[in-house]
Amino acid sequence: MGIFNELGRQVEQFKRTVQTTADENAAYRCQECDARFHAHHEQCPECGSTNLEPVTEE
Repeated sequence: MGIFNELGRQVEQFKRTVQTTADENAAYRCQECDARFHAHHEQCPECGSTNLEPVTEE
């Protein structure tokens, strides 16, 4: 089972890397829960807050 454990670990690491990259390039963020997403929504898909803002480049 060692190969499956290693493969599972690599998949989880890849998922974290993809999520981090997506968050860094997101166009919008929720001010309540800090969720980040690319498309404009009326309310946050994570917490339901309407307190959303565009992400600005510094």
